[in-house]
Amino acid sequence: MRITMEVLVGKDEGRWPKGTRVRKVNTKAGDAHQDGALGTIVGALGPASPSQRAELIIELAKEGMNGDVEYFYWVEWDDMPGIPVGIADFRIEPIEEEKDVPN
Repeated sequence: MRITMEVLVGKDEGRWPKGTRVRKVNTKAGDAHQDGALGTIVGALGPASPSQRAELIIELAKEGMNGDVEYFYWVEWDDMPGIPVGIADFRIEPIEEEKDVPN
């Protein structure tokens, strides 16, 4: 499968802009970061067109995953500063820095 999307690394286009604080959700076996891990968006890839999204849903289902991918994001996790990691949008959620972080 070949999907072409515009690269928006370092730009504020996308559902969530560069600098948005996020929390990991929908962890799967083998992930380096578990649900609740915190990070910051540093770039984006997308958006996927409706037909690309449909193809991605099918491909994810073949891998046993559910999700509708509109954007892929590069996130720098708090425990790995300076190392952007690619992740699908359905596997992160934006947080309000102080309010949404458990003590």
